[in-house]
This record gives sequence, C-alpha cells and structure tokens, in this order.
Amino acid sequence: SMGERNKRLLFDQLQQEKNKICADCSTEAPEWASSNIGVFMCLNCSGIHRMLGTHISRVKSCRLDQWADDAVQFMCENGNDAVNAVLERHIPVYYRKPVPADPQVYKEHFIHGKYERKEFASPGGCAHYETGKKEGYLWKRGKDGKQFKQRKFVLNMDEGTLKYFIKPDAKEPKQVISLTSLSTTLAPEKINHAHGLQLAFMKDNLTRQIYLYADEAKVSPCQLNILFLMLKHLIFQLMILKRLDNHQGKQGWMEKTGPKHTEPYRKRWFSLENRRLLYFEKPLDAYPKGEIYLGSRSDGFMVRDGLPAGQTEHGFGITITTPDRDYLLCCDDKEEQKMWIQELKWIMTQPLSDQDTA
Repeated sequence: SMGERNKRLLFDQLQQEKNKICADCSTEAPEWASSNIGVFMCLNCSGIHRMLGTHISRVKSCRLDQWADDAVQFMCENGNDAVNAVLERHIPVYYRKPVPADPQVYKEHFIHGKYERKEFASPGGCAHYETGKKEGYLWKRGKDGKQFKQRKFVLNMDEGTLKYFIKPDAKEPKQVISLTSLSTTLAPEKINHAHGLQLAFMKDNLTRQIYLYADEAKVSPCQLNILFLMLKHLIFQLMILKRLDNHQGKQGWMEKTGPKHTEPYRKRWFSLENRRLLYFEKPLDAYPKGEIYLGSRSDGFMVRDGLPAGQTEHGFGITITTPDRDYLLCCDDKEEQKMWIQELKWIMTQPLSDQDTA
C-alpha cells in the first residue's frame, strides 16, 4: 500500500548517515520528524518542537503516524545535514550545540533560537547575547536558611556585572558580581528544580556559591515572560561568556583526610569550579570549608589513582599532588573515581589563562 511504501521511504531516510542522530541534540536513532522543516529528531526534542507551535514545526512520528506522499518527498529532499547547513551556519564559536546529557532548559533555548528566532542562520544573529542589560526576578536561596526568596537580578553585559537587590525598589544592590570571576553550572537535581542554576564567584578572596531558580507557578503571567527571558539570558549569557563546557561543574561526595594524612577521613561535597576544587560540609553551603588549587602539570601538579603506601584505602583512592602537599581523597565506587581523575587530569593539561595567573 501507499502507506507502507511511505513508511519504507522514511525508514530508508533514517538509515542514512546524515539522519542517524537527532538534528538538535545528536541523540542516536531518532524516530520523530518535523514534516514542514525537514529534520529528524529524538522523542525529547520532538516535545520541544511541539512547544514551538505548528506554525513553526509540525511534529510527526515516523513509526506511528500516517504520512502523505508530498510530506515524505519533502523529507527525502531535505534531512538533517541540509537543514542544519542553513539554520546552524553561523553558530558563534562560544555557543555549544546541545548534547544528549544536557539539561532540558539548555535544549529548549537552543531549539527556540534555531527555529523560532533563526539566530544561527545569519551572521550577527546572536549579537544580543553579547551586549546590553537584562533584568528580572529569580528565586534565590538564603545564605543561612533553606528558604528561597524572590530577588531582582540585573545582568549588565556592557559593565560586566551581575547584581541582585533585596527589594525591587532598592537603590543599592546587595551584591555586585564581576562576570570575570563567575562560573555557572545548571543544577536542576541539586536544588530539585528544572530551572535550577548554581553560581560561584569570588568574594573577599573566598569562593561564594548562590543557588537560583525561576518558578512559573509563583509569578503573574505578565512577569512570566520577563522572568523566563531573564533566566534564559542569564544562564546562556553566563554559559556563553564562560564558554562553559562539560568539564565545568563536576560535583559529588568524596572522603578527605587532613594534611598529616593521619586524621580521620571525613565525607565532603566536592565541586569543581575552573581551577579550584572546592569542598563543603553540605552541598548547598554558601562557603566551602576549603579548596585545592589545580595548577598545570608543568608546574608540578599531578593526579593519580590510589593512595600512597601505608595509607588504608577507604573505597577508591585519588592522590592529588601539588607543590605544597598531597591531598588524599576516596570515592565510593570505581566509576566515580575514574570520572574525577579524568576531569582533574584534563584541567591540569590546560594552559593557564591570564585570569588564572592574576
């Protein structure tokens, strides 16, 4: 039948190299498509395409839906490579296309930018990320309490600052954060919110962390657009500015002993921020108990698996060697140990930036 023939043609398209991964996040074996754009995508991205509205993207299942001849013909004439060559032609060097493991909010932002705003189709389409001032309201976790309270945030790209204010009409900000000292991590699991964000920055020579989220349920509809625009700009401008990649923001529990290596091992929450490995008593503490600076291998910084001779392994050991001392850490499982060592080694192989040596 015609229906069967169309299904076969679609599945032939899916077998082609160019269509074997999702057009938007590179998940393997996509089974969904946008019949008016001409791309194949994974189930998750198909949900985001639906959010765009049918005037932008008409989503169909290659397996479950009926396909008209002309729609199949259109898919055969286009496909992921051809469409991406146009719509992703001018992705700026600082913007990273999503990968399967990225948080939902990152994929949403990319897909809206790519198809609705067509930001990557022409040169300069992303210029609005690089200049100007954005403000809006986000929920911020109190330094001492567990409660999140609404705060006004102002991101000023021209000034290079992020400020937040306790009250909307306050003249003076509670905090002015220089964007050069800031690192940012999406933290949905950590604060149990889909749009959670963790910021780390230097204050009085200490690393301070703050946790934010945007919550659509607690704001009026007119605030909603500003808030989401704000949150998205905040997350993406910070990510873009810091060229955030998968080596940022590795976190988790490990055990650590003291400088003499005879002290009892204590459980600490570790968080990787640029060249600093911070450790906290609890994951959401505003300030770390201490930090380990990770310099370059050429300056005598090293990491290896296992602990020095004579030390009892508490699980799976990691030794970080710095010019001053060795730090001994232990992970609960082999996989975690491997991931930490991989991240730490990667950082030690990177050349020091001017900011690192300042």
